[in-house]
Amino acid sequence: MSYRILALDGGGPWALLEAMALADLYGADTPGHDILAEFDMAAGTSAGAIVLGGLIKNLTPTQILNLFVDDARRAGLFVKVDGLDRLVASLDLGPKYSTEGKLAGLTAMLDDTSLMPPASATVDGQARPLALAACPMARLPLPPARGGTTPVKVFIPAQDYAQRRATLFRSYPGLATPVTEPQASTAPLAAVIHASSTAPVAFFDAPAACEGRLYWDGGLSGCNNPVMLAVMEALSQPGGSTGLEILSLGSGTVRHAPVTSTSQPPPELAEPTGALGTLGDLALLAQTTLDDPPDTASLQAHILAQRLAGGDPAALGGLVRMNVSIQPVLRQGAWVAPPGLAGGRFAPLAALPADAVEPAQIALIRQLGRDWMAGAVPNQPLITRLPQLDCVLGDADYVAAKARWMALNQL
Repeated sequence: MSYRILALDGGGPWALLEAMALADLYGADTPGHDILAEFDMAAGTSAGAIVLGGLIKNLTPTQILNLFVDDARRAGLFVKVDGLDRLVASLDLGPKYSTEGKLAGLTAMLDDTSLMPPASATVDGQARPLALAACPMARLPLPPARGGTTPVKVFIPAQDYAQRRATLFRSYPGLATPVTEPQASTAPLAAVIHASSTAPVAFFDAPAACEGRLYWDGGLSGCNNPVMLAVMEALSQPGGSTGLEILSLGSGTVRHAPVTSTSQPPPELAEPTGALGTLGDLALLAQTTLDDPPDTASLQAHILAQRLAGGDPAALGGLVRMNVSIQPVLRQGAWVAPPGLAGGRFAPLAALPADAVEPAQIALIRQLGRDWMAGAVPNQPLITRLPQLDCVLGDADYVAAKARWMALNQL
């Protein structure tokens, strides 16, 4: 029997795209535990950890989506700093959000009994709503994995502030790392999600505290897309299968048309050129650090999974990457926006920040998700050919990716 993995990228409010994909794949009103039970292991970084937390709480994809699209709930997770700090943030000279406020919002979300799923989860043999904020990772009420008796395994990465290394908070025993003990983590779920989702410098005003240590966002560890780390965790399990089926959900990536001696795309579609200056370069570096890391993690996981299965890395296998790619396309030698980004929609979406928290920005991302799932906006390939930006390996659109994942689930 194959070993099935769910990997959820970070990406701030853009993670609503992951909730939309889960709703489309498994049903908008399907309890989170029913979705987790389709997998052997699930991982989430940063906002992906928030999505994972919703699944652990047994919320439906619709309820998880509302954590990001409902103004009040979103404001509870992205709490703006006060007073003079807010003025400084408005000038892009300091952090915008309160670390302390986010922890309070996560705690309220995880303990909120009004967030009632269609069916309560079973805890100690009794069905009841879940209050999870203080629940240790090692004691999470998780469903059995894929019809078995062993609970699905979940982990969440964060970046240890002092050690400058990744830390994995696991619900299960695993191999030790320089800063991770082999036993399952005793850290409470709210503090773990908080540790993984506190992006530094321009975003939150202090690192997150968890069991006496400080942490920054898990994306800083190179695991914003945790899929490769999830593959390593799966393979490290005793008797772990080498037949892997992996659903990797992203929160959006942006590609501009390359400017070359033979390619001069329209300005609104073209990549930026020229010096950005110190502040611009720092902002670009920060975005890169919290990115995929740029398009490599899924490809690496694919190659490894194919080799383990005795397959050809040049052919598609058990890894399905679903991630909207905001990018132009080449049509008869000319760069144009795809249908879902036409009519002047490309530039506003490409310019949206990682912390797109305003209602109008959320509406743009949500419509982007609809267009992506309809096949009107490209899906992120495993390998992109330059300078054409077309798909060499992977699924060129969401429709193809969905069909391939559904086919894998029938095997």
